[in-house]
Amino acid sequence: MGVSLGVFVVLMLLLESGGLYDWAQRLNIGPERSVALPVCTLLHRALSPLRIERERERALVSLARIGWSDDPVALEAANPVVPLPPVATPPAAAMDTVIESAKARAEVVPHAVASRAKLPALPLLQPPVRNVLPPIPAIDAGETRTIALAGDSMMAVGLSPAMLRQGPRYKDLAFLNLFKSGTGLARPDVFNWQLEYPAMLKEAHPDFIVVAMGANDGQGFVEDGVVYPFGSAGWQRIYQQRVDAYLRMIEAHGATVVWLGLPPMKDDELDARMEWINRIDYSVVSASPHAIWFSTAAVVGDGSGHFRDFGEVRGRTERLRQSDGIHLSDDGAALIVEKLLPWLAAQSAASSSTPSVEVSAK
Repeated sequence: MGVSLGVFVVLMLLLESGGLYDWAQRLNIGPERSVALPVCTLLHRALSPLRIERERERALVSLARIGWSDDPVALEAANPVVPLPPVATPPAAAMDTVIESAKARAEVVPHAVASRAKLPALPLLQPPVRNVLPPIPAIDAGETRTIALAGDSMMAVGLSPAMLRQGPRYKDLAFLNLFKSGTGLARPDVFNWQLEYPAMLKEAHPDFIVVAMGANDGQGFVEDGVVYPFGSAGWQRIYQQRVDAYLRMIEAHGATVVWLGLPPMKDDELDARMEWINRIDYSVVSASPHAIWFSTAAVVGDGSGHFRDFGEVRGRTERLRQSDGIHLSDDGAALIVEKLLPWLAAQSAASSSTPSVEVSAK
């Protein structure tokens, strides 16, 4: 038994040195990271020349085939998009949506859940529970609209698979995978989107970029040797600058950004932190003429935008969230995708633009 256990541990270290290194990098700033990172870094550097990472990558592809991996490269390798017979894109007038001409407005209010999470009550824009997707130009005949899917595991789990499953049913839409799990904007020392995004984008020029990001950002960080606790005034200032820099970067080539607000979370403390992230994101997105906010709160939450595990999907009660109370289930993601894709794909012979669409639960 002891020999078997020892062999197992050695094999895991050999195959997962890269994973351990990534895990140590993503730990919150503190004593645990200070101990784990040097050890895992040394192990990874020692084993890298053996090129065992290739076996790990093959294992990720195999896991992606059975739904156990959200790595975008593995997902793409394991699940090539199979073309479906095209269906006619629904004309604007026939879309099953509620049309609303006025844009949603939000008031500047203090952080509503500060007492629950003991965060400072800094004034930020309050994201709406429901909002309106404004009219966008229709797709010209014979043209393709390219949609980039960007963000962290909030995009990788649920949303991107739902997009890729339903996307082929809407002609003239193409998709790019530009997401990476375990990342965010709070910790560029772990994964720097300002450097990595251009490398992921390469020569592509998406027309729209759908962003789902921030679930990993409810933590403190170090900047220029100074520790900024989550929610402090300095933390908010720096994080807001990083969100703004990221948004400006992905807009730089003329793309329209659709920023998905983080859904309500099951854990109260995490929910309070994510609401804080949403307020900063919404404040930045609202200031950009090239970005659109998409509220997920009333789509996968209850009528008031609070967390719910179950909801009605195509006439049946289904689980909307993963068991962690954070990520979306396939059915929860479908509720969001079924609102986004018709809006992105709709064409109208009588009009040069699509209508506005109310974003709320069915």
